[in-house]
Amino acid sequence: MFETGQLIIIKDYRLDFDYGALAALSKSTESIADPDLRRKLKKLTAPNFFKGTAPKESRGKLVFPDQVRQAIYDTMCHGDREIFDRAARALRSSHDEAMRIFEICFPGYDPFRFIPSVRLTRTLFENLHWDNHSIDADFHQARIFANLDSRPRIWSISLRFTDWVRKHYREHGLERFAGKDPNLMLDYIAGSVLGGTKNTWMDSEPRHRVAFDPGEVWLGESRLISHQIYYGEAAMVYMWFVNVGSMANPDNRFNEQVESLHREMRAEAPKAELTSV
Repeated sequence: MFETGQLIIIKDYRLDFDYGALAALSKSTESIADPDLRRKLKKLTAPNFFKGTAPKESRGKLVFPDQVRQAIYDTMCHGDREIFDRAARALRSSHDEAMRIFEICFPGYDPFRFIPSVRLTRTLFENLHWDNHSIDADFHQARIFANLDSRPRIWSISLRFTDWVRKHYREHGLERFAGKDPNLMLDYIAGSVLGGTKNTWMDSEPRHRVAFDPGEVWLGESRLISHQIYYGEAAMVYMWFVNVGSMANPDNRFNEQVESLHREMRAEAPKAELTSV
């Protein structure tokens, strides 16, 4: 079910999390002049809070050798050690639980890369899209999401990528992407067709609104599941890059699903031409 692109919510389960630990953090990074550093804070990796070289204390302040951890402490934690330590404990706990959930849900998966992201800044009115990791390698992806906010995290979801492509294949001449990096077609559809970040909410795609409760955990392959964050402040977004040979069915990997669809549409092309005559 997961590998075919279904969004899966873990039933009757809520993460045991200290929401107050993150509520004390600043949600704004506007005081940081370096745009690259601001981007890193928007898509932090959770271990920045609880792993790394220990800071030194100078005049009552913590001094970190790493600029990202320093910015977390100075800007997001207001230079307050108690706030930093409390957030670190909370994120360490959620990290350990995410690892446990991965082992339960994907016992046979063989991951070769792991990105344990945590989103601690506010996201509003995102554009509808499918994720593009700008990697043309043929890999599978496992993702675990959790709402770490005391308020619901609101998503809109629409068609799975392959369903959208099948529906609009001939209208947009998508056969020209056959045999190419699937990310090229993702870019074209999300940007040129749906408007991208420049024309957010200008598409007319059908939507289903989902409100994820505080502590709720869900799984999904985000290159297949269309999604749009309507509101969210704090979330765990953990991603594993997985060797395709360890999948339950390697034919369900993203690249193969896309190429299989191209083959399907080529086979149907003569029928479509006859129908239009």
